[in-house]
Amino acid sequence: MTPEEIKAIIRQEVSNVAFVEVRDDDQLIEQNILDSVGAVDLAVALEAAFGIQVPFVDINGQHFKDVGAILEYVLRKRS
Repeated sequence: MTPEEIKAIIRQEVSNVAFVEVRDDDQLIEQNILDSVGAVDLAVALEAAFGIQVPFVDINGQHFKDVGAILEYVLRKRS
């Protein structure tokens, strides 16, 4: 799976959780696209989509800042 394919899945999962379309540079938490419950829901969706484990401590503004940050996180967890 290419990084672009992973980003497309991430954007879709964010859309499923937040009910809005997002761009790669949207600040998901700062712009209130994701609240704390939405971030947890997104983490669960990422676990299912990519076969990774997202510990609660990793659900934060650093890893969930934007689509690019989530992509980097997913790639690290998959390696």
